[in-house]
Formats: sequence, structure tokens, C-alpha cells
Amino acid sequence: MNENLTILHVTEAFGWSGGAAQALYLARELRARGCLNIFACPADGDLGKKAAADGFEVVPFRPRRDYDLPAAFALARLIDARRPDVLHAHHPKGHAMCLLAKFLAGHKPVFLFTRRVSHPIVTGFFARLKYTSRLIDGVIAVADSVRGLLTAYGVRPERVRTIYSGTDTARFFPRPPDPFITLELRLPPGVPVVMLVGNYSEHKGQHVLLKAARLLYARGLDFMLAFAGRNTDSPAFKALYEAEGLPVEKARFLGLRNDVEGLLSVAAVSVNAAVKGEALSGSIRESLAMGVPAVASDISGNSEIVKDGVSGLLFPPGDAAALADRLETVLRDPGLRAKFSDSSVGAVRAGFTTAIMGERTLAYYRELLAEKN
Repeated sequence: MNENLTILHVTEAFGWSGGAAQALYLARELRARGCLNIFACPADGDLGKKAAADGFEVVPFRPRRDYDLPAAFALARLIDARRPDVLHAHHPKGHAMCLLAKFLAGHKPVFLFTRRVSHPIVTGFFARLKYTSRLIDGVIAVADSVRGLLTAYGVRPERVRTIYSGTDTARFFPRPPDPFITLELRLPPGVPVVMLVGNYSEHKGQHVLLKAARLLYARGLDFMLAFAGRNTDSPAFKALYEAEGLPVEKARFLGLRNDVEGLLSVAAVSVNAAVKGEALSGSIRESLAMGVPAVASDISGNSEIVKDGVSGLLFPPGDAAALADRLETVLRDPGLRAKFSDSSVGAVRAGFTTAIMGERTLAYYRELLAEKN
């Protein structure tokens, strides 16, 4: 079998997100192992620009809807022209377009898609076809919990492989607090920072952390709050913060940042407060890789990386009082934070790195190609 595979990565991702980052990390790992990687994605989007700057070929692809026939025909022509060994869809519209394009193309590559979220899968004829079609050779679930959703929906268990998303441990590793970040954020000496990294939205649960923070301030705890991610510096989020009656001087609204490792270096605890949709939190993986203790909602795959009482603490999704209790436990006990830190770094390096993700994905490609041949 040809070891130097050609992979066509397909995604409609325009803005930067965890899924877009994982697609780029995967392509880098595959390139290091001798594979040729081509991206079909919005060329003017964040992923398209970053992939091109990193030396990958980027073919413009921007479907308007799930079943955009002109985009599917264009993708089919690309498949026939470049004859990839593997067609890998990374997001929902790309998934649908790949299904149509493989049907239309003369060349039939191995086709698989990655499921990155834990939202319930919609029902209906076309939705079911999208997940159970014979044109699909394999599925990657980013957590066992997501694999369970897929198999419960009707995807054959032998067709679904769990491959955890990866963390770049050359970028995210334990380090002292970044003095420039400390200065930029005007952090008072000795006051711990509770940080939530995630784009602002209801399902990411920033509102749950705000309610928990109000309870903790009422109990007399002193700490700073830092929020990073798209729209965390928006007027809407600041208004939500003020509506909780929280002290403005205690919060830092940072927006979308490219220096998350620097931000996490100043955090005493990292929070994931997602209430739905989360599969395997990227910000929690990165936090644990840096030795930052995590307090995370017990949703989907979070419990697969945060071992409760070992590398962090879990709480029921949406339960602000429980989140406040867990945060109080961690904030009041530096020794517990140190214990969690020691455990978390090793756990990430043992199972959640980009290198492991790349190796396991390549092995899965080869298995699927061997079955096809």
C-alpha cells in the first residue's frame, strides 16, 4: 500500500475554532509522516489563511447550505483531478458535500468524517442518510461519549473510531506566570485568577460561571475572573456580567486571543461551564497540559479527560451552586491545586497530544484503505 497518502481535508470553517485548529494540527502531523495534505475550505477564512501560510495547498470551497449542488460538483471535479486516497470532512456542511461529491466523482476515495460535538443528531431521511450511507467508510468521534451518540443513532459500531483531539505540548506546557500578561491584565499580586477560555455563547456556559462567582464573592473569596474567546469582550457579555451585580474591577474581558498559553500561565484554575454541545473541551486539554487545575461541567467527553478528584473536579452542567462549591474547594487549597497539576500534565502527554492524534488517525486511514483494497 502507498505509505505517502494524499489527504483532502474538507471544511466550511471560516472563523477560528477548536475544530479548525484540530484540522490544521492533523494536517501538520500527517505531513510530518509523509502525507500530502490539501485543504478545501474558505480561502479567505482563518483556517484557509493559516493553512496557506503553513505551506498547504488551499482550494476555495464555501458551500451555502448542506446540499449545495454547484459546490458538490466542484468538489467532485477536484476529487477526480487530484485523486486523493482519503477524503476527510471536518465539519457538517463539508460532511454533506463530501457525501454528494463522492457519489458524483469517478474516483472513489476512502471517505470519513469527524464528529466534534455532542448535540443530538437530527432525524429525518436525509439526516439519517448523511450518517449511515454506504459511501461513508469511517467515522471519527472525538470522545467515547460522542461515539455512543453515533452508534445509538444507527451508525454501525465497527464503523466508528474514537480518536481524541490533540493538544500541542510544544506550545502548552507548565511554565511560570507570563510577566507581560500579568502586567497587561493588571493582576494584583497573590490574587488567584479563575479563567474561562471559550467563545461567548449560551451553550459555553459563561452565565453559569457568573452566577457561581456571585456566590463566591458573597462567601468572602477574593479572586479575579478572566474571559477569553470570541465576543467575550462584547457589550452583550459585559452587560450580562454587570446584571449579576459583580464587581467590574474583578473581571478581564479579553476577546479572541492568539496567546492562550500566555493567558493560561497566570490562571490558578481553568473552568469549562458548558451546558450543551461540548464534546471534548480544547481549552481544558490545554489547561491540563500546562498544569492548570480544571473545574469542568460533567458533559459529554469532559469526564474522559478530567478525572474527578485526580486532575480536577467535575460538576453537573448548569449547576452554578455546585460550580461555586468546586471552585471554593480548589481556590482554598493550594496543595490540592498542586496535586491536580502534577496528575494533569502526565495524563495529557499520555493520551491527548497532537502527535498521538495524528498517529492514530493515520493508522485508521490505512485500516480503511486496506479494507477497501
